[in-house]
Amino acid sequence: MRRLSHLDGRVLAATAVVVFFAVMLGVRGATGTTPWATVGVAPGALSFEDLRSVTSAWDCARRGVDPFPTNPCDPFAHRVAGVKRAANYPRLWTSFSHLGLGQGDTVPLGVAIGVLFFLAALAVTGPLTVVEGAVYGAALLAPATLLGVERGNVDLLMFALVAAAVLLVRRSPWAAAVALAAAGVLKLFPAAAVTIFARSRRRYAAGAAAVAVLLAYAVATLSDIRTLRSVIPREVVNSYGAGVVVQALHEAGVSWAQSPAEVRWLRVGILVLGLLLAALLLRGARPGPAPDERRLDAFWAGASIYAASYFFGSNFDYRLAFLVLCVPALCAWARPGASPLPGARVALGALVLTLWLSSEQPPLPFGLQTWYAGLSFPPEEVLNWLLFAWLVGAVAVTAPVALPRRLAWRSAS
Repeated sequence: MRRLSHLDGRVLAATAVVVFFAVMLGVRGATGTTPWATVGVAPGALSFEDLRSVTSAWDCARRGVDPFPTNPCDPFAHRVAGVKRAANYPRLWTSFSHLGLGQGDTVPLGVAIGVLFFLAALAVTGPLTVVEGAVYGAALLAPATLLGVERGNVDLLMFALVAAAVLLVRRSPWAAAVALAAAGVLKLFPAAAVTIFARSRRRYAAGAAAVAVLLAYAVATLSDIRTLRSVIPREVVNSYGAGVVVQALHEAGVSWAQSPAEVRWLRVGILVLGLLLAALLLRGARPGPAPDERRLDAFWAGASIYAASYFFGSNFDYRLAFLVLCVPALCAWARPGASPLPGARVALGALVLTLWLSSEQPPLPFGLQTWYAGLSFPPEEVLNWLLFAWLVGAVAVTAPVALPRRLAWRSAS
């Protein structure tokens, strides 16, 4: 037991990941199919389905066919009759067609993205205790996270770039700015993590440069951004965000969530109530020992991306993977007297629980899976709203400036 207490929790989390995929591959070898549904992930019609949208677009681009915003080369459209997927990535992705890659490279690229995601997730944490490693492993192998792995979604590549920015920002803010700017131009939403540059004065110049690049890119591609926003599908299943809450209430037949005006004001109300809850939590804030700088940087990156994506509407659940960045800091704050806000343990529990419940068929015991899937309103959306409020409050209270001196957590970097 004493030896176990000195084990780095990252080893435990990494072992869990390796054993999990070894079992999955073993079952696939014996049965010919990967049992994704058993672990709460609804398998796609094709392997690495989301990545095929990108790789087939490269095939289109080399043939002189514009794959944006709807990709005529997408094999999903031929596999599922009558269904055409809109591109949910910026036009810049089509320029990678010059590398000579295409749909035939989907499987090795999908495997590489998954491996890179897990390596980045394990590298960004720093040392973990055994208990923290167990919690971290549970987050890494949750259905919401595994959905991105099964789909081969490029958001996991964005995770690796954001993790690289977190690792670099203390030693080389300019290198971190390059990594984060790259993630921002490739998928837009990672730009929210620029908040990590506000944590120290020596990072301001690099952060300002990253913001300038991202703003210039946004202005230059504003037409494409508007097109993306109009064509990206908005669903309740496998999704989160303020818009998803409203859509779920609308589809459940709630009388005061039917007209366009009601839907619009309800969404505003959900966000306002979340911000009010964050303000209420700040009233109970107290100074305390901050976790190490790496954990706090990772927390700011993950919390900022989650809060921004929640605020702006509807996101597929694989984007919840960025909440993994918040786990190490939340584990530190879960210790008695260490949390800057009330309810750190509740927030940590809500985070892990929403990663596990965000699934079409979450892996629940005792026949609860069918009951849960049949609910008219997805309960995990309540957890997502609570996380939005708590994470906003935690970012505010750990800001190095702008709060009363007795509450400000000064950065050591």
